[in-house]
Amino acid sequence: MPKCNVILSTQLHGLIQIFSFDLVDHCDVCDCAFPDNATNRRKHNFGLVHINNKKRHYDWFKDPNDFINEQMNKPVCRRYMHSGYCEYKLDCRYGHIKLDKKTGNPIFPEELLEWLHAKTLEQQQQEQSHSQQIKETKREPSYKYKLPSGWKVKDLPPSLKPPPLGQDYDWSRVGTWG
Repeated sequence: MPKCNVILSTQLHGLIQIFSFDLVDHCDVCDCAFPDNATNRRKHNFGLVHINNKKRHYDWFKDPNDFINEQMNKPVCRRYMHSGYCEYKLDCRYGHIKLDKKTGNPIFPEELLEWLHAKTLEQQQQEQSHSQQIKETKREPSYKYKLPSGWKVKDLPPSLKPPPLGQDYDWSRVGTWG
């Protein structure tokens, strides 16, 4: 935690009180800062904004089919069914998925379609970056070995000898450090 000096002043009945907090805590989920003490942390962690942000964060990592099933298993939101709009969107404790009267197929709300679209775009980008990493690892490594002056290859132990020249070396059996 970074150490910051924050000075707050309040005026009470003409007297000025100055409060100084040596530490400021930062919540990564909510992207906000507050004076670091047990009471403020507890208030923040049990606050509605933090709880909703945390739920939204963990929902992003769920399988889309599981997320849709959760949304379908929620009780019906009367406000959304009556007016077609709910201010809470995906944070609503009630479901916004309607069923088509003729076919019985689900009709997804716009915010759920946007979430699914963003999720599929992210998955496609991850697959592309993964395939790019695989292509990069399949390339033939071009290593140049140069021993310090005065060292001879024949004097090195087998574990430090470079691979044989002019032959395809099997790099799959090479150990990695780290």
